[in-house]
Amino acid sequence: MTDAIYAILHNMVEIYSKQIPTMILLAMGFTLLSAWESQKASPGKVWWRNPGLATDLTYGLVHAFAGQYFKLPVVIFIFVLLAQIMKPDQIDDLFKNGNGPLSRLPFWWQVAIYVAGTDFCLYWIHRVFHGGAMWRFHAAHHSATEVDWTTTYRFHPVNLMLQPMLVSVVMLTLGIKLEVMAFVVPFDIVSAAFVHANVNWTLGPLKYVIATPVFHRWHHTMPEEGGNSNFAPTFSLFDYVFGTFYMPEGKLPQVFGIDDHHHPEGYLAQLLYPFKKKTAESAAPAIVPAE
Repeated sequence: MTDAIYAILHNMVEIYSKQIPTMILLAMGFTLLSAWESQKASPGKVWWRNPGLATDLTYGLVHAFAGQYFKLPVVIFIFVLLAQIMKPDQIDDLFKNGNGPLSRLPFWWQVAIYVAGTDFCLYWIHRVFHGGAMWRFHAAHHSATEVDWTTTYRFHPVNLMLQPMLVSVVMLTLGIKLEVMAFVVPFDIVSAAFVHANVNWTLGPLKYVIATPVFHRWHHTMPEEGGNSNFAPTFSLFDYVFGTFYMPEGKLPQVFGIDDHHHPEGYLAQLLYPFKKKTAESAAPAIVPAE
């Protein structure tokens, strides 16, 4: 029992030794940025007074640890499938060196394919989560009434398992090496925080290629205002190509959240809410390409 407790504590320290410094650095950066009121998308708002801050940080801290185990069912499932067609040494080689059609490509080619390919997959999975039964899990992310960098952490574990984690497994089986995925992690963390930040940056003509804070803030509005648009996490080009791009000139969104007055704010309540009968029967917002 003592060894088990020690193992758990050691694991928690190792995980938080990476997660907490990252959160502190992000907090420092966005706190500094908040000093320039002219750069804010929602003037007068600061992240440390966000009414959903406690929920956001709980998601970040709990999932930093538990997130390691959310992956386990997916990994086990993949291993069971691979065990039917591959030998143990082949499976080991797959995870260490890559063993798919992309594994022989140079490192930087793999990085480019992984970043673009992942974003393409996440775009379409994101659209799926905005319709039917899947919305009940994604609604937690959209329940934030003030959007700032901490909103990045607010994701239901089912949403995490069937979106970024699943895409990572797909990329791994295609031959993308683990070292490539590890290399891209800092970029993923910073870009996710960036698009949720309370800044009014559009990046000019680049807005049609790169997702910006204003681009993503429209995604967090009500469906009739633009909430069923701007699905790409990194490259807005996918929204532009597939007809879901929405960024009205000279206008900034100010009202965020979901049209469900029963949706709770607390972390545990949000985890359980999607499994309640009334949630299952509630209608998800229809996906309509923005004009």
